[in-house]
Amino acid sequence: MVLDRSKDSKPLYLQIKDILKHKIINNEYAVGSTIPSENELEDMFGVSRMTIRQAVNELVNEGLLRKERGRGKGTVVLSNAIADKLSTVKSFTQKMQEQGLVLKNKQINISLVTPDETVAAALNIDPSEQVLRLSRIRMVNNDIIMFSISYIPGFLNLPFDAELYGSLYQLLSAQNIQISHAEEYIEAMLADDLISQALEISLNDAVLKRTRISQDQYNRNIEYTTTYYRSDKYKYVVELTV
Repeated sequence: MVLDRSKDSKPLYLQIKDILKHKIINNEYAVGSTIPSENELEDMFGVSRMTIRQAVNELVNEGLLRKERGRGKGTVVLSNAIADKLSTVKSFTQKMQEQGLVLKNKQINISLVTPDETVAAALNIDPSEQVLRLSRIRMVNNDIIMFSISYIPGFLNLPFDAELYGSLYQLLSAQNIQISHAEEYIEAMLADDLISQALEISLNDAVLKRTRISQDQYNRNIEYTTTYYRSDKYKYVVELTV
């Protein structure tokens, strides 16, 4: 496999990590199976043993792989759920692109609505002001991953063209609006009728719920989004240091 060895390219171990992760998520390396040995991966990528170990350890830390002890045991695929590191404010689209994953919108609905008290308070606007409501069902590699409902203040005058909402943050950036700060609240819940239908899961299946309130460069609250993730396909990773 050809790696990018140019001066400004991503470190080789991270390139290998992305390739292996892509194969895991796409079931080329199925859950319960073993990935190729370190010797085989060295030959496949033409790199050192240390580089291979760095790549594999990254995936072990994300919970996708487990190293089995003992001669001939190998490294086993534990999960093919997408791991999302909590660090900087990035769009879902950007995070998937950085991992080399293909993101598609299965369904987009856009409307102008009068906000309820919760939405108005989150956006710090008068309840009489209208907001843009954007709901999206999104897929990664043909699997439904998430269902989100976003509310954007009407004064931003965002367009109603669904094709422009591949990435909300990219659209905002094109309007000279930059996300400068965000607060997130993460919790577990059971899928109700709306969520189960959107995610194509059973009623009362466990889902991960994330609520985000974002501010722009003028300290205006310009996004209130609630996102529901399939817990078997998506997980958060928090990296802690001492």
